[in-house]
Amino acid sequence: MKLHRPLEGTIKTCSIKKEGDHRYIVFSCEIEETASLPVNNEVVGLDLGVLHFTTLSTGETIENPRYFRRSQKRLEKLQQQLARKKKGSHRRAKARKALAKLHRKIKNQRKDFLHKASRKLVNSYGTLVFEDLKTAGMSKRPKPKRDDTTGEYLPNGANAEAGLNKSILDAGWYQFQQYCTYKAEEAGRSVLFVSPYSTSQMCSRCGQVRKKELSDRWHSCDCGAELDRDHNAAINIQRLGSSQRKLLRVHSVVGTT
Repeated sequence: MKLHRPLEGTIKTCSIKKEGDHRYIVFSCEIEETASLPVNNEVVGLDLGVLHFTTLSTGETIENPRYFRRSQKRLEKLQQQLARKKKGSHRRAKARKALAKLHRKIKNQRKDFLHKASRKLVNSYGTLVFEDLKTAGMSKRPKPKRDDTTGEYLPNGANAEAGLNKSILDAGWYQFQQYCTYKAEEAGRSVLFVSPYSTSQMCSRCGQVRKKELSDRWHSCDCGAELDRDHNAAINIQRLGSSQRKLLRVHSVVGTT
């Protein structure tokens, strides 16, 4: 039996979980509470994206590994091989296992990347600030549009939207935020969520709204601010998080008096 990580604490329960043709032994353990990290008052804003996985308000970026995109040709080949096999045959079962194995590899690669990235951020900053993104709604397919006169379907940008949706799901934004949240709780640090309204459009220096299309990757303002669009958004996110943090602190102090 191979363990992915050493067992810690006292084993309370043990069960066998079946997933396809594989069986896993699941242990439930009682462990001591994780020690909190040293106090850190640094607040960082994070703008999640598909060009860069995330851009920090410091100007640093974490690059997007795009595991699904990188394996897409291999996945398509395996799916074609599966489609050509006769239903119920041994060869079809073998092709199905190969396809499932590649999907499992992509999933594990993504989880490993998200765990390492979230751990590094939690260790480095006292408060992480994200936009409160509704990723489920962002990755929905656009509704079909029909002409009221002819009844024909009109272009609705479904192809472009499908590519963006695939990139969002491949990045794993929601999972990343969840990892950061529970790691921060264990370490005695904070994760805040702020409104995404105009974070990309507002100038981080003067507050002026500068309308930009999604394809516009550079922020330029009359006040002289010149910086990457995502960096500009991350600074705005960090500023909103700092304001929210101050309000929470004041509320906490008032509540204890």
